[in-house]
Amino acid sequence: MKMILKLLVPLVGVVLALGVYKTVTTPSHLFALSKEFGGCPNRPSCVSSLATDPEHSVAALGYAGDPSTAYSMLREVIERMGGKIAHDAPGYLHAVFTTPTMRYRDDLELLVLPEGKIEVRSISRFGYRDFGVNRARVEALRQAFEAVPRP
Repeated sequence: MKMILKLLVPLVGVVLALGVYKTVTTPSHLFALSKEFGGCPNRPSCVSSLATDPEHSVAALGYAGDPSTAYSMLREVIERMGGKIAHDAPGYLHAVFTTPTMRYRDDLELLVLPEGKIEVRSISRFGYRDFGVNRARVEALRQAFEAVPRP
């Protein structure tokens, strides 16, 4: 039993260290760094409007009018939802959301296209399963964005 504990304690420490590292390190797969707006990896802790499978697929957001107005409204909604803007470029927003209990970080990316479509991707940095948190975040964003009064 003592031998198992001697092996288990360092293993738990390594897993915790990996979790902290993955949570605080900005992923390289983000559009801001890779210039490719991605789908989802093969784990359930991601949703994307570019995904084609039901587990990961979520509808893109839509807007009418000027893309820069939609962009400004998205920025406002994200900040009201508690997201911290990490990358801000014309037509692109990357926000980081931190879970309250475990302090895990999730990345939300939005690509505002001129034809009235906003591609969206929300992904957990660490962990296999997110219990629907990313999907719920995208749907809450959609509702809040649609509720913003239009100029």
